[in-house]
Amino acid sequence: MKKSRFGRRGILIAAVSAAVVLVLVAAGIVSSRAGSTKTNVTCMTLKKTTLRDSVSVTGTVRSGSSAYIYTTLTAPVQKVSVSVGDSVKKGDVLAVLDTASLEADIRQQEYAAKSADSSAGLTLDKARSDYENALYQYNNEMGTELTSAKANLDSAESALSAEKQAYAAVKAAFQSGKAARKDLDAEKAKLDQAQSARDSAERAVASARNQSQQNLKAAKNAYDLAAVKNADKSGDVALEKLRRQLRQSVITAPRDGTVTQSSAAVGDVPKGALFKIEDTSDLVVDADVKEVDIAKVKAGSPVTITTDATGSDQIAGEVTRVAPAATEAAAGVSGAPTDVTFGVKIRVTGKNPGLKIGMKAKLAIVLEQKQNIFVVPYDSLVEKPNGSYVIYGAQKEGTLYKTVEVPVTAGMETDVSVEVSGPGLKEGMQVVTSPDGLSGGETILPSASSVPSVSGEE
Repeated sequence: MKKSRFGRRGILIAAVSAAVVLVLVAAGIVSSRAGSTKTNVTCMTLKKTTLRDSVSVTGTVRSGSSAYIYTTLTAPVQKVSVSVGDSVKKGDVLAVLDTASLEADIRQQEYAAKSADSSAGLTLDKARSDYENALYQYNNEMGTELTSAKANLDSAESALSAEKQAYAAVKAAFQSGKAARKDLDAEKAKLDQAQSARDSAERAVASARNQSQQNLKAAKNAYDLAAVKNADKSGDVALEKLRRQLRQSVITAPRDGTVTQSSAAVGDVPKGALFKIEDTSDLVVDADVKEVDIAKVKAGSPVTITTDATGSDQIAGEVTRVAPAATEAAAGVSGAPTDVTFGVKIRVTGKNPGLKIGMKAKLAIVLEQKQNIFVVPYDSLVEKPNGSYVIYGAQKEGTLYKTVEVPVTAGMETDVSVEVSGPGLKEGMQVVTSPDGLSGGETILPSASSVPSVSGEE
């Protein structure tokens, strides 16, 4: 069992109680029993209350909903519309950048895009016309080269036909003896030459037709390419990008909240976050809980929050998250790792206008809680040889009190208090809180200022 310790307050109480006894003895009230009466006995009034076992940690208040506002533009700041502490709504203008250079780039890109579109349109019209003409010529076997080749072929075929007739006549004459061999040979040479000319003309027609087909293919390719270039809107995309940057030069709030940080200054080119907006009504506290206590901390565990700024006000909170893994251990002064801790997130559920972002908070996380129970100081319990427990009640007898053993069952415990139950316990009864050296049936005189009733708040 734990033993209570005397402090300066105990010494003062003892002195006051001794003075009371002297007064009573002088009046003849306790003269016959002064030797057996124990004085300076501290007592409390038993009543049902709430017992909480909690762990105390510290943390810093922050917003549970916040946003940093950045810009990728390199234009200098032209205007700043808000200051730290201002409340803003989503869409409110926070700052405006100088867009003179950007607007010049947009005008130049508009001219370039318009010129490119016009040129691409003209090129497409010409390519379409060239293709349609090449297709018509191909389908109708027209075109200068093919027409000329076909005419040459017609002439060569006519010449060949004439030479064949001439050769046949000379051959008949030769066979009838009316023509000489040399005449036949000369006519044969003319026939062969006409045949060669005809074959050459036929090949020229085939070549011209092939060229016409190649011309059609080239015209089709040129037409397709022109159509692709005409459909190319990369210039418009670049223009839209510049226009989007122009819109982004007006920096607006992405959410409702309060401006808590601002680095924007007129004339400066933005670097890093320009603003930070936080919801000051949505507050959380991050804390670290030691390994020995973390098993009892659960999501939903109630928390009591206090700060120096809010004084004795106890602000309600609730654990919303317990880290699944320990916080990375840091090395202490000697180089050895510090105590293992686990991160815990606590949402502030109570309202207090004095609680602000950035404040250092003291947190009492409730590990276990029982309501409507009898609670006594842990040192009030007396363990009997058989392992059972009793407390000593103080029954009033005249101006003094007599101790009575009351069997109890111990329940939930904290560092300084314990739950007790038993049929002998009654609301309002006096309980001895410093039972060392006492037994049942002894006459006692409570101290003039006993320990106040136990509240159960740990």
